[in-house]
Amino acid sequence: MSAPAPAPDAGTAVPSGPDAVTPPPTGPRGPDSGGFRATLRSAHLVHRGAVRIAGVAVLLATVVTFGLYLWTRLAPDRERCDFREGEMLTKGEDLKRLSECYDSAFGYQSALSWYRLLVTDLDLWVLVPVVLVAVFVAGPLIARELESGTFRLAWTQAETPRRWLTGRLVLGCAVVIVAGTVCVGLIRFARTTSVEQGMLWSHESVFPTLGPVLVAYLVLAVALGALVGLLLRRVILSMAAALLGTGAVLVGLAQLRPYLWPHETYVRKGEGEGTFPPGNSYQFDYGLLTLDGDRVPHTWLNCPGRESTECLRGQGYSGRWIDYHPASHFWPLQLVETGIVLALAALAVFVSLRVLRKIAP
Repeated sequence: MSAPAPAPDAGTAVPSGPDAVTPPPTGPRGPDSGGFRATLRSAHLVHRGAVRIAGVAVLLATVVTFGLYLWTRLAPDRERCDFREGEMLTKGEDLKRLSECYDSAFGYQSALSWYRLLVTDLDLWVLVPVVLVAVFVAGPLIARELESGTFRLAWTQAETPRRWLTGRLVLGCAVVIVAGTVCVGLIRFARTTSVEQGMLWSHESVFPTLGPVLVAYLVLAVALGALVGLLLRRVILSMAAALLGTGAVLVGLAQLRPYLWPHETYVRKGEGEGTFPPGNSYQFDYGLLTLDGDRVPHTWLNCPGRESTECLRGQGYSGRWIDYHPASHFWPLQLVETGIVLALAALAVFVSLRVLRKIAP
């Protein structure tokens, strides 16, 4: 007769419920060969395809950026078709040359049009990479292993659940930090060398691409994706939740951005008294001043032409105000927002570890 199975120890917590993860056997684990490096190698082996795709994407972005730059510099008709400092072309011969330059598919003006996209359509540099990272980490990186049960093989050998999760977080963060840093450098290079810089630095799709905020958002995407994957443990559901959660964080912090650093206020009373804030400033709120000096949101005024002192006073106002950040506030705003995003990422990692302790005690 076979011996009866031993009863579980009274002090061992056994998870219950339909979504509980079966814990690994309590017997001795395999030899800890390689330590945490082995964990990283294992994570990279499982997800090496995604790492390669990220590397190819960064390499492709680099080649495209410098390729377009060289195209604008080496176009054979550059001197003939660069109209930035030329006079207005009105005569027949000049109009013919203008038409030829803009119709040439491989000329200077075509190169300029493509290069301009790198500094105008910056949503592709921010929203798409951050959301894709969160969706991938939540689904294929974390939830897929929990849903399919492949995590048990790792947990019954040399890896603990905590090391299993940490290895995937470290791998994901290493990839996005390198990729994000390269992308920021490419964007800054393109804005420096492009004829047109496109939207101002303060635009919500431009500001994150010019400094460490983009890298911080990518790290946050890794942390949020891992948390969602651990909580839901279903690939499709986790990917959808990660997409919505990351998008909400991006939109929410964009709305809070003007208030992360003390701003300056411009006040103008009557025409001819002072000048408006500089054109490259971040103007985020404006309105009118009542005769008592109170600020009210901007309303439409029935004043023909330029607003005069008499017209303003006739409708109960004494002037206007504008809240703005000068260009010198760029780096304080960048650093403060980066700190907030990294703090959110650290909080997401902490909660992820707590959740892991509950599902795999």
